[in-house]
Amino acid sequence: MNKKKYYKKIFNYFKAEKKLIIVYFILSFVLVAFNTLTPVLSAKNLTAITNTNLDDMFKYALLILIVSFGNYIVSFFNNLCGMKIHDNVELKIKTEVSKEIFDLEIKNFDTEGTGFFINRIEREPGALSGVFTRVRYSLTGLLTSIGVFIYVFWTSPFFGIFFLLVSLLLFFLSVRRTKYWEKERKTMNEFNEKYSSNFSELIRGIKDIKVLNLKNILIKKTTKEQKEIINYTFDSRKNDEKFYILDNAIRYLIDFALIILGIILIKNNYLTGANFLVIFMYQHRAIYLIDEISDIYRNIKDFNISLERLYEIIDGSKYPKEKFGNKNIPNFNGSIEFRNTKFGYDNNEVLKGINFKINKNETIGIVGKSGVGKTTIFNLINKLYSVSDGEIFLDGIDINELDENTIRSNISTITQNPYIFNMSIKDNLKLVNPRLKDKEMVEKCRLCLLDEYVNNLDKKYDTLVGENGVILSGGLKQRLAIARALVKNSKIILLDEATSSLDNETQDYIHNSIKKIRNDYTILIIAHRLSTVIDCDKILVIDDGKVVGFDSHENLIKNNNIYKKLYQKELS
Repeated sequence: MNKKKYYKKIFNYFKAEKKLIIVYFILSFVLVAFNTLTPVLSAKNLTAITNTNLDDMFKYALLILIVSFGNYIVSFFNNLCGMKIHDNVELKIKTEVSKEIFDLEIKNFDTEGTGFFINRIEREPGALSGVFTRVRYSLTGLLTSIGVFIYVFWTSPFFGIFFLLVSLLLFFLSVRRTKYWEKERKTMNEFNEKYSSNFSELIRGIKDIKVLNLKNILIKKTTKEQKEIINYTFDSRKNDEKFYILDNAIRYLIDFALIILGIILIKNNYLTGANFLVIFMYQHRAIYLIDEISDIYRNIKDFNISLERLYEIIDGSKYPKEKFGNKNIPNFNGSIEFRNTKFGYDNNEVLKGINFKINKNETIGIVGKSGVGKTTIFNLINKLYSVSDGEIFLDGIDINELDENTIRSNISTITQNPYIFNMSIKDNLKLVNPRLKDKEMVEKCRLCLLDEYVNNLDKKYDTLVGENGVILSGGLKQRLAIARALVKNSKIILLDEATSSLDNETQDYIHNSIKKIRNDYTILIIAHRLSTVIDCDKILVIDDGKVVGFDSHENLIKNNNIYKKLYQKELS
């Protein structure tokens, strides 16, 4: 990973907040002045108390009060600036990462699962922008500690040297701890991603889990995975506790050594009792100098981990992105051609060099046994996957030369289980056509036998359908998906078992509706029931990843044994 490049990119996110950052740092320096002034005033006040100087006692007490109130007021506005900067930067990072995730090849989601990417987009942008929040606190504390450190040196060089040596010891321990923590963080990220991916899969499949009575089995499996995380977390915390005990033991020894040194210095008249009391009160502030440096060091390490995990997605180094050409076809016609096209999943070849050509405005049926590559053809036309060999042409142009908009805006795919967004029926339709008029929407829904159902709902087209259209039956979801494809007005329509959940009467109606529009679109229909495609211009017969027939129903019945057997099996 080119860290310099990505540091610059992150810097640009913060650069956009330049005005807020300038205000923030001005306020931070005011805070540092207040925080550094407080122990000095406290020391003066203690001296006044020791000498029973009532006027000075009142003066310094009043100054401490004013500084304290000023500190709180400045802290309030300083924190507001910091939070605004954090939120704005996090939003920018999340927006970019979301865009980049949409550009990833589908095979990344096949192998890693959606939960893996959800975990990264939820955790890492906040971790990156959060580094600013943590570092700004550490930096303010660091500058304050430097002020106190200087005051200690000025009051007693002996204590200054003592604190310097102690700080170096604590810094050495902190570096050791940070290296250990860095390794732990990476391992925990792997655990969390694995668990998030598995758990999100369970939630998505909750209906099937219930009906298959898999609840207890999967809870047991999930509990086992969670137990692994808990055990690892326990071991990690146990090691943290060891560091904590060692750290505190050293600090108690430092306190003891500090008192011994104080006794020696006071006894030999190198230090007054009042000054020793002030130094003792603020020893932790001086020693925190190294704590603040250690925190900044640790946060930089944390920043690098989050940066690496995000830019594995953004730069495509680990998770490949889709590649498109730059040719745009303004007037798309809709012809499709496969030339010796091969494709496989994980070295399992599905398409073994298929050839066919579909002219614009033709309606083509695609048939064959399950697993022969019918849906794969649709995936390749949509460029969800890239061919392993051979070529695909849309409108006579190699698909790899076309830009994303030409491909995706001119193709609509309706699947057996379409995804319906958690919004109103109207908004689901307007997603694909923001300028959709109500008249056209109703017209397309009538073609799909959806309008009558919608008008019986209380809120009609403004009815919310729930997550993945939960309030709709399977058949209604398919009708809505077909209507969505029609209002998109794309030139190529791909129907992958798109009417399988419909009753025969509705299916016949929709097929008749498709016949009415077939001369204006290139339509490909995958069907297990051959009766739904016999009226197509041609039928593409796939067997064992190869094209074994491409003709009209009548000619295939006469001349193609594989198709004939499929058809006779359906009739029997």
